[in-house]
Amino acid sequence: MFDHRIEFNTGITEIAVRSNALAEAGELLRHACALPAGARIVLVSDKRVAALHGQRLSEALRQVGFNVLEHLVEPGEKSKSLEAAGDLYRFLAQNTVPRDTAIVALGGGVVSDLAGFVAATWMRGVRFVVCPTTLESAIDASIGGKTAINLPEAKNLIGAFHQPVLVVIDPSCLDTLEVRDVSAGLGESVKHALIASEEFLAWHECHADAILGLDDSLTVELILRNVQIKSGIVEEDEREQTGRRVLLNFGHTIGHAIEACCGFTLRHGECVALGMTAACHLSHTMGILDRAVVARVEAILHRFGLPTSLAEPIDSDLIMTALRHDKKIHSGATHFVLLEGPGRPVVRNGVSDQAILEAYESLCP
Repeated sequence: MFDHRIEFNTGITEIAVRSNALAEAGELLRHACALPAGARIVLVSDKRVAALHGQRLSEALRQVGFNVLEHLVEPGEKSKSLEAAGDLYRFLAQNTVPRDTAIVALGGGVVSDLAGFVAATWMRGVRFVVCPTTLESAIDASIGGKTAINLPEAKNLIGAFHQPVLVVIDPSCLDTLEVRDVSAGLGESVKHALIASEEFLAWHECHADAILGLDDSLTVELILRNVQIKSGIVEEDEREQTGRRVLLNFGHTIGHAIEACCGFTLRHGECVALGMTAACHLSHTMGILDRAVVARVEAILHRFGLPTSLAEPIDSDLIMTALRHDKKIHSGATHFVLLEGPGRPVVRNGVSDQAILEAYESLCP
């Protein structure tokens, strides 16, 4: 019934990856956790995604006897906010939603972050389920239990670790995505390859056309391989205590700063691609990465339609201000994930502001 399992000290996440999995979500949830007959399930989605996939999921949940309540938010990063979280808390209160419930996120990373944060904090924690509908969410945001909302100062400053009991990944949902959104998801896949496996990077290079075309069998393989890489890391370091999980931040230090400063006009995966490019340039400048590898990384990002330079530069002072709010800065020193080669990440502490600024400026035309 399930294709992968992640075991944490705090519980188990069951993962299903297959076409039409959304129609099986009720049965999958019933097997993943013991909820009483007639239990209330709160389905959180955005209005665009709900119009595409909401009915199929609601029917699947109702078929096994769950009482489904729906709460919709506006599409986009602005729904990862204190205001949106407050609206959802009030919805739960007005419907007297008990602790014996599950909050189910249907959508991309914005919806899963918002719903997951509320699930972590409603009555001190209720069950959480993720049904990702974007490639970015399927291979990254839905795995690992990070939930968060944004402040104007920076992304993800308010958050909690709250592992989903179930992740239902239905690749058929990806058929509704724009090409740009598929490319954005592939940014996270390239990141996983670069920190974990040169063979997986070569696999991307070999199958690039079929991957972009969402070939059915390759899409399932792509998702499962990413799930295995990320789950292997987060199982070892669920709450970022040993340093292992920090490797997943490759490309995110500068990437998150760009994302915040561009007003979210770029997709998250596009910003990660820019951040990885900058991190590779910084790695080369520090003498630990061969220039040929930098070119290889840029080539596969270009092949997937991802940016390696900014069309319009963002003021460097704004970028550096955003970086100072980054969670990866400890005691004033930036912990930066760099690369010695594909599959060989390294964390360097105390990278100077000047070095980071020069890495950022390498992205500017």
